[in-house]
Amino acid sequence: MKTKLFALLVVICLLAVPFFAACENDSDESKGTASGEGMQGEYQNADGKYVGSYSVSDWKGETITFLTCSVNTTYESEILYNTYEDGTTKSMPELLNENLKFRSDFVEETLGVKIKEMKVHDTSRPGGGMCTAIRNGNLSATTDYQIVVPCLYDGATLAVEGQLHNLLGEDFENLQIEAPWWNQDFNSNMTFGGQLYFTIGDLGTVNKGSTAAMFFNLELWEKYGLSETYGGNPYELVRDGKWTVDTVFEAAQTMGQDVTNDGKIDYSDEFGWGGQLDDMWSIFYASGEKIAKNGADGYPELSMYNERSAKLMGKLQEFVQDTDHYISANDYFGVVQWPSVLVEEGFTDGRALFYNGSVGTVINLGVMEQHFGILPLPKADAEQENYYSLVNPWTSTCFAVPTCVSGDSLTLAIDVLNVMGAESLNTVAPNYQEILEYMKIRDDDSADMLNNYILPNRGCDVGMVYKWGALDTLLHDMASANVGTFASSYEAKATAAQNDLEETVSFFESNAK
Repeated sequence: MKTKLFALLVVICLLAVPFFAACENDSDESKGTASGEGMQGEYQNADGKYVGSYSVSDWKGETITFLTCSVNTTYESEILYNTYEDGTTKSMPELLNENLKFRSDFVEETLGVKIKEMKVHDTSRPGGGMCTAIRNGNLSATTDYQIVVPCLYDGATLAVEGQLHNLLGEDFENLQIEAPWWNQDFNSNMTFGGQLYFTIGDLGTVNKGSTAAMFFNLELWEKYGLSETYGGNPYELVRDGKWTVDTVFEAAQTMGQDVTNDGKIDYSDEFGWGGQLDDMWSIFYASGEKIAKNGADGYPELSMYNERSAKLMGKLQEFVQDTDHYISANDYFGVVQWPSVLVEEGFTDGRALFYNGSVGTVINLGVMEQHFGILPLPKADAEQENYYSLVNPWTSTCFAVPTCVSGDSLTLAIDVLNVMGAESLNTVAPNYQEILEYMKIRDDDSADMLNNYILPNRGCDVGMVYKWGALDTLLHDMASANVGTFASSYEAKATAAQNDLEETVSFFESNAK
């Protein structure tokens, strides 16, 4: 997965330290009454505050531990307050960090627990150290953690290995998985046969930072007269439903100049769009197309190739192969270790119209002097109803409970997930938008894009998360394949993908409720 070890990960991904297993002791605390008295509806109290339910009124100092991971050696936690005593570079807005502490303090006081975090340094995700740690913990049943936070790829791998609890199972009847602090679109897309093994939501910030988004230079947009050409600036086009691949690709092709006079256009020149291979993922998903979707029987089926997706792929291939206007960081691994920095600098220096990354990328763009804004990825066409934002399965984390957790330890995990999830929606989630102010986003329109077009419509492609037939890799491969070869490339992998899918479906069917 070398192609994804970009600068974004330096900011977003979790670091790890050596993992040491220790015995997990079930607590024997007395049961209490559930919280939420006087709630408005099912999840809010009379003051409108979200309240998570719990079944033990006082855990008497028991410890709840989250097992997290990262490819980096230092990282900013999404679970606990960051003290930066380990030398981690500060990039998180202070208000957001303070809200992590407020949330932890609230949960600890409410439940009488202590929250801790264990870290795994996982340089080989997916399928690396985090998976090994969880497998070994389940095998020995001697873990000192109750909740695990792997990347989405690893969540899927561990699920079909039977390493994770079904969050919809009988033992989880008290888990408020249907609550608004969990991403219900994600839950719906990842639930088969009454089974959901991992989830995302407001409890985490990494899954939000891993959400696809693109950035544009408003000054360059106006300099090249693009508002007159397309009937408004990008914000207006998004709101009018006219932010489409045709418009965006055409606009990007207005810029492309060899300013260094070396006979070619690269990251050091002026260019229309800077990105990486993951653009193939995010644009394909933004079009409403997916590798797989839920079928009529409630189980997934392949949906990658059809007339509409083939038409989109042709346009996408032609654009990313136009190297006078599209610059891919993946072409420059021989220049620096993390070549996305080169492309990103082209944007922050004011030499690129568009830069495609993720919501978390905004952290790196605060140094930019020119006026820039954040946007959703474009629709395939104006007839498409919604904009869609992909949550990257490699960078994003998810939440799950390993099968070795049982008894009162399982009750503890459920109580914490409920209370911590609710408090996340009260504090952490609203202030996540402080990233915009902290990073000096230039206008309120960007906040509107984030709050009303990007984050509300984020989701995952189940076929990408489960990697059936390596069709996710096929999307990357199409960036350099001959235009018009999408059909044959898909057919070459379709049988293996179908076999992989059927194997996964068989697992869910055998465990169906």
